[in-house]
Amino acid sequence: MLEEKMHRKPKKWMVALIRWLLIEDWLNTYLSKIGDKQGVDFMQGVVDVLDIKVEVTGEENLPEPGTPYMFVCNHPLGGVDVVSVASVVGKHYPEGLKIPANDFLLLLTGIKDMLIPVNKIGGQSRSLSEKINQAYASDVQLMFFPAGKVSRKNNGVIADEEWKKNFVAKSIEYKRNIVPIRIDAKNSRFFYIVAKLRAKFGIKFNIEMALLVRELRKQMHNTIKITIGKPISYQSLDETKTAYQWAQKIREEVYKL
Repeated sequence: MLEEKMHRKPKKWMVALIRWLLIEDWLNTYLSKIGDKQGVDFMQGVVDVLDIKVEVTGEENLPEPGTPYMFVCNHPLGGVDVVSVASVVGKHYPEGLKIPANDFLLLLTGIKDMLIPVNKIGGQSRSLSEKINQAYASDVQLMFFPAGKVSRKNNGVIADEEWKKNFVAKSIEYKRNIVPIRIDAKNSRFFYIVAKLRAKFGIKFNIEMALLVRELRKQMHNTIKITIGKPISYQSLDETKTAYQWAQKIREEVYKL
């Protein structure tokens, strides 16, 4: 993985550090328990092996299959939240569910076909951009986490930072109604302290992102609450607000759920 990203063989100390951060042995043990499950079954397998209880409210608000929608969610955890909500939503749609995600995750062969790869390190290639546009134009359901990164803690409140506007523009362009979803969960206190210190000292390397597998382990045996709101028509996203303003409005609606 490192060689592919760096285009050269990494130093031994770097490999050792990444293995420690990603608790590689623990991760591989649980991946082996999931086995060769694919797609939504893989997502459900993660929930099961980590003994996570998923409580769902508003499941009746999920639209009938056959019409392409956008499901937009807050992003409190950076791992289990995606898996949990995808396991709930994905089982309703035989046409499939796709999620833009860090291209590192393509290494997980069980969900490779569900992901639209996004390069978080470096520029986005033309081929990746084309895959995203093809997904918008397809009949599959799409799920987005418009913050683009995990929620942070500010003034004692854990919430996403501003949402990116792109999903609003694409909703209008491809005539996809939006289903808002709130995920109620949080990472450890240590995670938010690291994030705060990194920002305070101006460190560019996203240290807390490297801790997300450890945060995943800490979610074992926890309960994650998911609330599904009523669909928002793309036609209601009119010129009274900019795409950016609509994105923040929908973010507000998610946190009201």
